[in-house]
Amino acid sequence: MTLLMPGPVNAVTRHNEPEDFRSFAHVELSGATPWRAGICFNPDCGLEFEPRRSWQIYCCTRCERAGTAELRKWGHRMALSSLIWRIGKYEKKDAGIRDLTRAARRHVSHVQSAWLSDRQARAAERGQ
Repeated sequence: MTLLMPGPVNAVTRHNEPEDFRSFAHVELSGATPWRAGICFNPDCGLEFEPRRSWQIYCCTRCERAGTAELRKWGHRMALSSLIWRIGKYEKKDAGIRDLTRAARRHVSHVQSAWLSDRQARAAERGQ
């Protein structure tokens, strides 16, 4: 996890957002990546390439943009259910909120499974 610099003493911190997953889990990703170095992570491509940077997972800008669009597409599908799951995660009294929280958790799992199946099917189409 990347440590944040302390904020200015007499001012409000302007950017106090969580970091992206690749920064947050840098150490863990260095030990076990879901991609192979030198193989494009875009399941529609999968070409071998020579990475110019150690963190490069796409072979070209087009594939990187396609990857960003894919993350956006599937992330938007999970956003509301992820938030609802977190809101109700520790609810103990209200049965309706607990039911909604369970539905949100199931939805996140359902979308994650659909996303993985979609990636696997696209990779299979190109013979990977």
